[in-house]
Amino acid sequence: MTTLASPASHGPASAAATDIFAAHEEIWDRIARWCLMTAIFLSGWGLLRVGQINLTFSDLFFLISFSISALRGRLSVTPFRSLTPFWLAGLVMMLGGLFIGSIINGDPLRWVNIALQYTVAFLCIPILLMQQEEGTIRKAPLIFMLGIACSEAVGIAASAFLTYHDTLHWLGDGFITGNGRLGSMAGQPNPNGAVVAFSLPMLLYSMRHRLIGGLAGVACLILLLWGLMLSASFTGFSASLLAIFTTLLLMGVRYIFRLGLAVAVAAGLFFASGAPLPKAFQERVGNAVESGDINQAGTFLNRSQLMEEAWDFAEDYTVIGMGVDRYRELSAYDNPVHNLFLLIWNEGGAIAFCGLILLLGLIALLAANGLRTSRDKGAMAVAVVLVFLIYTLSYPHMYSRMWVMPVMVALATIYVPRKARPEAARLIYARPVGPQPLPEL
Repeated sequence: MTTLASPASHGPASAAATDIFAAHEEIWDRIARWCLMTAIFLSGWGLLRVGQINLTFSDLFFLISFSISALRGRLSVTPFRSLTPFWLAGLVMMLGGLFIGSIINGDPLRWVNIALQYTVAFLCIPILLMQQEEGTIRKAPLIFMLGIACSEAVGIAASAFLTYHDTLHWLGDGFITGNGRLGSMAGQPNPNGAVVAFSLPMLLYSMRHRLIGGLAGVACLILLLWGLMLSASFTGFSASLLAIFTTLLLMGVRYIFRLGLAVAVAAGLFFASGAPLPKAFQERVGNAVESGDINQAGTFLNRSQLMEEAWDFAEDYTVIGMGVDRYRELSAYDNPVHNLFLLIWNEGGAIAFCGLILLLGLIALLAANGLRTSRDKGAMAVAVVLVFLIYTLSYPHMYSRMWVMPVMVALATIYVPRKARPEAARLIYARPVGPQPLPEL
């Protein structure tokens, strides 16, 4: 005669198995979370690469976090909620147009690289970020800003004691350029100016929400602004001013007055001290500001020539593009046009261009809609997205994580679920893979 086991006989073993599984689950989730935070911290450090391939340390930590989260079933299937189908449609249209152009006029193998890069940047990053806990995402802007501040600290210290020739062999020709501009850990002066512009709204947000102390916040502000001046990037300088003004304006009048007064006092003390501006900054930015002649702003004239050429090319590639990376080959200047809209139009044709417009339109809409949810978070998101849109007018393909990560971090602070864990229906699948705890009898 078979006797059924009583619940008490299996209770302790079942409870122990459940505890072990829960501890195992917590460890892996913690590893994934810390890898993601590390990826955000290092996302502006383009110089830290794995060997000679286009894989940064930030990418490596992100892929580890993504892989663990995927195996645990912790990826959001609707990162942008009801707008997710439109987001996917825009990405498919852009990559599809580039694919058609590459099949007909270019090299399909080049498309594979671009497609993977854009997929990671515009799809994998949001579906990982949007399922994080609210407490984790709340600190993400601070983490990104601290990463850039540390990058500027490294660059400022190096520029004080080292020269272009000292750093050329180890850090390349962009860390400190031949004319004295600072690229810092971003790798080049113009991207360095961009990541500073992204960081400033995040710094204001972090100070507003007391994620960082006042003294530490001022120290970070000094590092960021000094690194910005040493980068001597006119676009970075303009984007930074606009980002600060936008953030303060949307956060409220009282906040503008207090911070504006502090900035005015700091600027007055700087100019009263007689300290000179960095030479490269004065030549590339200061002269253009003083004279009002934008042609003196860095390489603006060269970029405008590329844009004129791109308009001429567009007449022949309006419907079907020339294919990925073909612009550089066909250009008389041996460079891609420094304008994302014109580059996508020429290389991917009308379909890719419409996809890009849809993606950028959704980014702007998501940021602006954030003002209804939270004025401070919305202000930060609008300013960060504004910086991104400014650089679409002065840069070619923008799939690098230093461009996309700050935008997605800012949007995640608004749209991450307000629960300890997202609902199962919003995950790719509801239960983690692997061994499950024994059921209670």
